[in-house]
Amino acid sequence: MSKSGGGFGYVLVIVVLMILLMLSVKAWKNAAPAAAQTLKPGAPATLPDHGQTGAAKELRSGDLPNLKQMDQNTDQHVEEINQVTKGMD
Repeated sequence: MSKSGGGFGYVLVIVVLMILLMLSVKAWKNAAPAAAQTLKPGAPATLPDHGQTGAAKELRSGDLPNLKQMDQNTDQHVEEINQVTKGMD
C-alpha cells in the first residue's frame, strides 16, 4: 500500500494561505483610514466622484437625464447600425 498525501502539498497550501492572509491584511490597512473617517459621528455624508464629476453633480442637483429621450436615442442608433450592416450581409 502506498502512502496517501504528501508533505509538499500541505506546505504549499500553508504558503498560499499565508500569502492570501498577508494580501488581505494589506488591503484592510489601506481601507481602514477611509472607513474610519466615514464612520465618525458628524462626518459629512458626501458622494465621492470616482473620476466622474459630471455624474455626481447631476445626481446631487437632481438634474438627471430623461430616460425616454435616452431610449429614443438608443433606438435611433440601433436602427442606424442595422441599416449600415444590412448592406454588408
